[in-house]
Amino acid sequence: MIDKLLREIEEMVGSDDFIYSMEEKIELIKDEGAGIETVTPLLQIMERHPLDDFGMPGAMVHSIETFYPYYEPYLIESLKRRPALHTVWMLNRCINGSPEKNEYLSLMKEIAKRMDVETEIRESAKDFLDFQING
Repeated sequence: MIDKLLREIEEMVGSDDFIYSMEEKIELIKDEGAGIETVTPLLQIMERHPLDDFGMPGAMVHSIETFYPYYEPYLIESLKRRPALHTVWMLNRCINGSPEKNEYLSLMKEIAKRMDVETEIRESAKDFLDFQING
């Protein structure tokens, strides 16, 4: 059932009612007893749709963040595979007050220089770096 709901979420990405529909699907996934094993598939949806809006922060992020701090290594793996606007934003949230701040800042710097990702993603990483370094 969880796999079906994850597929349905991905099929809705970019639709007019995506944010609302995603919230319903995420609630159903939770009702099914989903655990940390859903983190990677949710991040992979973001990877496949790197410029799409998933909310601020949105139901997917809320679901992933229920596994704090255990989800962070999955986020780092995702960012190394394929940064997305939303996962870069999530990394910025992790930087705030994290004992891994220097490691996360280094990753943000790498993303800001990667030529294999969209300009918008690189610019977002640069903006977050500027915020984290210069306030």
